[in-house]
Amino acid sequence: MRAPSGGAYGERQALEQMQQAAPVSASPGGDVGAPQAADLTADLVGFDAPTQEPETPVTAGAELGDGPGLEALGLPNQPDDDMRRLVAYLPVFEHMANQPGSSKAARNLVRMLKGMA
Repeated sequence: MRAPSGGAYGERQALEQMQQAAPVSASPGGDVGAPQAADLTADLVGFDAPTQEPETPVTAGAELGDGPGLEALGLPNQPDDDMRRLVAYLPVFEHMANQPGSSKAARNLVRMLKGMA
């Protein structure tokens, strides 16, 4: 055991002598190692494993192919909402698109926003 440094003159030596005289008890659990970590990979399915849903097509949740489309995922249609908000800034985007050297992407954005307005 280590005695802390500092304190009044002679206190450290007295503390060390008291620690040597008193028996030190073992820890309540003894030398117990850390508990085993949970196996987080137990429920994972490998790429080479057979499918667990044979009736569901691989393209389920995609825009193209068999099965339900993106609506099955229940996600909000955020890009459309964002584009509707941008319609308010159409004059700024038109000015940007009318500048010399503006990109095709800028002009296409204005066309798309005008189509939504």
